[in-house]
Amino acid sequence: MLGVKESFEFLKDVSIAKWVVVKDLKDLTKFSFPCYLKADIAEHKTEFKAVVKCNTIEEAKENLQSLHKRFPHNLILVQENFDGIEMIVGLKEDEVFGKLLVVGFGGTFAEVKRDVSFRALPVSRKDVIEMVSSLKGFGIFSARGKNYNLDNFYTLVEKVAYLGEKKKIKELDLNPVIVGEKESKIVDARMELD
Repeated sequence: MLGVKESFEFLKDVSIAKWVVVKDLKDLTKFSFPCYLKADIAEHKTEFKAVVKCNTIEEAKENLQSLHKRFPHNLILVQENFDGIEMIVGLKEDEVFGKLLVVGFGGTFAEVKRDVSFRALPVSRKDVIEMVSSLKGFGIFSARGKNYNLDNFYTLVEKVAYLGEKKKIKELDLNPVIVGEKESKIVDARMELD
């Protein structure tokens, strides 16, 4: 399983929330607050408390020290805060159908909500739109009085599906992908190559 940095580098042609590896304290000043610090681990980061929201530079410095103590052998990344609706986009192997595209509601409650849709690759844009609109929670995109850019999200999902066809990806878990009012961005990634 690849860590965050390697996964982000692999996915460089897909939209990712701005991030850098923290090499010194100056790297923290490249981001406005709030921002997030995360240890570069392949496991689910929330379970290991490897992701921390930082509201001020002072908080960021304290959290950076804490993460370095708890994860002494891992890189620490700083990433922009990006607001919107948390989704999950992924790829997985199925013995019967081959490679599947997964789209659903994500974030920390992805396993609880289980509001996901599956399609065997290859998929068309029409398939992607049907997958998203078939989700039970689809109404949330219009319920908050905001206009979320679903076209941009569909494009991101198409790019992931294309990678699934062209690259030897055994498993890919993008959770969350944040759907914002203007664009969608990947915030976390775990992947395993064949």
